[in-house]
Amino acid sequence: MQNKYWILVCLLGLCWGSSFIFFEILLEDLPPVLVVYLRIVIAALIMLPFVIRQLIHLTNFKKNIFNLGIMGLLNNVFPFTLIAIGQQTTTAGLASILNANTAFLTIIIASFFIPNEDLKLRRLIGVIIGILGVIIAVDISDIFSDKIDGYGEFYILIATISYAFAAIWGKIKLNNLLPFVSAAGMLMASTILMTPLIIIKYYEILFDIKLFTFFIAVIFSTFCTVFAYVLYFKILDGAGAGNLLLSTILIPPIAIILEILFLNNRIELFELIGMMITIVGLLFLDGRIVQFIRFYFLKK
Repeated sequence: MQNKYWILVCLLGLCWGSSFIFFEILLEDLPPVLVVYLRIVIAALIMLPFVIRQLIHLTNFKKNIFNLGIMGLLNNVFPFTLIAIGQQTTTAGLASILNANTAFLTIIIASFFIPNEDLKLRRLIGVIIGILGVIIAVDISDIFSDKIDGYGEFYILIATISYAFAAIWGKIKLNNLLPFVSAAGMLMASTILMTPLIIIKYYEILFDIKLFTFFIAVIFSTFCTVFAYVLYFKILDGAGAGNLLLSTILIPPIAIILEILFLNNRIELFELIGMMITIVGLLFLDGRIVQFIRFYFLKK
């Protein structure tokens, strides 16, 4: 991979890693659903002018709008809201580690629904190692405890299930659309679906948001959603889908570093161990660690 794409991969990791920090900051002033709505609606308004012609002239308009609506629920509304709720009682660093579970679940679910997505040995090893890392990061003792604050971790894990099904849905139902059009359409559909709830339940809070909080929300949406999508499709076009996984590997360490620098949160030892094991699992999925083992240890 060329150096310029390494830079783009690192930037994408920074975009997605910092999203957990922005969530934690905004949750101090806003309810989770409103944080999610602002992220979605601002991004949709920024992206809409660039794709409105393609959206208007979609073939099979009703079918594509329905598919974009389902994608919006699975990839935006449900997971964003669950992560925001979860981060009320978990740290940004832990949330980012748990979010890596998306890659492992997607591999498993894809093997059932998508042809030619068999669960090969390398992928199976990566999934097992990665899920082990996620379990350690959660702290296995909390699973059997009665602590209320432990529930946040499970909201985030449920969000990864939604993300995984979104990946499958997009692969099957939206492969006829240009990727950037799909992204913008998904965000518009999410905005339309969420707006009635916001008007009914959060109308007063929405129009009473502090200017600084709104400014942070704009940066959040622009950097972590719009700019992230631009980077995503640039990498996809120039370096291939396989190299996109590298940005996923970067998310947990970036989120943890930012959390220490800006939020002064303490990182637990089991979270660090879980993160390292999870990254090993992601490297197995990516294939680079297998190539490394073959080259240095099995070449004879």
